[in-house]
Amino acid sequence: MADLYFHVWVTVTSLTIIVLVAAYIIYDRFAIRYEALTDENEKEAKMQSLKSKVMTILGGLAVIGGSYWLYYIQTHEIYITKSLRGAHDIAPPIIMALIGLILLILGIKKHVTINKHSS
Repeated sequence: MADLYFHVWVTVTSLTIIVLVAAYIIYDRFAIRYEALTDENEKEAKMQSLKSKVMTILGGLAVIGGSYWLYYIQTHEIYITKSLRGAHDIAPPIIMALIGLILLILGIKKHVTINKHSS
């Protein structure tokens, strides 16, 4: 069981790091492109739209990832002994999903606000 625990942990952390690095690189590329715009209003509108989209996407991924992680922990026995199970097992995926939910809600709220102002 220890091998499975190790592989689950490595997979979760590796995927999280890959997603965050990819999101940063994509965000940075778009931000550089938008900074080159000459119209200040268009630049600000595009940056706000980019921020809301990134928040929504990362929030959604965190909710999905945290939920699946919690589901996996509850349905698979990955520990050497049952005595190693505890609240510390379910706390990280719950926190990840809650942070993702907050980001998702704020991103959608920001997106709706931007669309109201542009109409």
